[in-house]
Amino acid sequence: MSPHPRPATARPSAEDRLAEAVPRVRQYLAGLLDGYRPRYAYLRPALERLVADGRRTPLECALPLLVHGALDGGLEPAVPLAGAHVLWWRAANTFDDVSDGGTGTRLYGGDPGAVLIAALECGYALPLRALTALPLPGALRERLAADFLDGWTAACDGQVGDLLGSPAGTSPEEVLTVYRHKSGAVYGMAATLAARLALGADRADDPRVAAWGEFGQAVGLLAQFRNDEDDLRSGHHEDLGNRTATYLLVQLLHAATDTDRERALELLGRAAESAADRRELAAMMFAPDVLAPYQRCLADVHQRAHALLDTLAPDSPFTACLHRRVDDEVRTTAYAVAPAGPPGAHCTLPPGPAVPAGRARDRSGQKV
Repeated sequence: MSPHPRPATARPSAEDRLAEAVPRVRQYLAGLLDGYRPRYAYLRPALERLVADGRRTPLECALPLLVHGALDGGLEPAVPLAGAHVLWWRAANTFDDVSDGGTGTRLYGGDPGAVLIAALECGYALPLRALTALPLPGALRERLAADFLDGWTAACDGQVGDLLGSPAGTSPEEVLTVYRHKSGAVYGMAATLAARLALGADRADDPRVAAWGEFGQAVGLLAQFRNDEDDLRSGHHEDLGNRTATYLLVQLLHAATDTDRERALELLGRAAESAADRRELAAMMFAPDVLAPYQRCLADVHQRAHALLDTLAPDSPFTACLHRRVDDEVRTTAYAVAPAGPPGAHCTLPPGPAVPAGRARDRSGQKV
């Protein structure tokens, strides 16, 4: 026996294991696209460009991997699910960029029409090909495909509601329904897929899978709130220019006095052409009586996400990673509320604006 034994190698942390898994998702996607050779000679390069250069979304890889890790202890089986989630977001962000009307003659370096066709394949057919090819029992594969389609349909419903919703004719509760679909359903779908795979649950009504889906939906709601605030604090006010029925804008119109509501509608009518009117309207949206219900809603969703994690997988190091991801979505908001519980249970969130007016946060944030 050696008199100088080697020190034990430190076991990789959960975050290190996640960082090692993300490149495998990219490799998996490359393999999927290689399957389009040589038969689809026009579509494959467009798909490759979209996957490489399309707009990314926070948690697009991490959420399915971490949920599976929290239940199973391993990340590798969830790599195809993470790939499907990435593909969905590439497609959704493409359609969102086009609907916002800022693409011009090129989109992600390609012809916009070709990119849109590639986005349809990318978000729909390609993920289904991946899920239905998994080496799993047939009933479980079918259930995973159904979960994906449920998320797809709910997200489409939310996007149409977002596009057609009028700020003046929408209630705060209706906005939350749209948010639960257009963003919440997609994160919920990712968490549902990962939980179902880890648990081997091939029934639609498994309560454990449903609870993980609820957690994902809560994360999606927080991400949407953060996205709304990112736009307001950036100084660009694109949502106001597009007259999007965001929660804070609708809350302003819902809670304002008749005089303030009339003024807000006047500003909104000119918002597409006037930066000054957008700034004034944004300032009205941060009035205390408008922010109070928003703060309560944000705190409720934030705390619910943590409570679900504490119940569903309390002891896994990957659950600790998920707690941090939940807090990250709220840490970036201007009026964050710390979660309930003993000090330091998750994080302490400072009140007040995190970014001065007119300065954009350096994020690869979602717009959807």
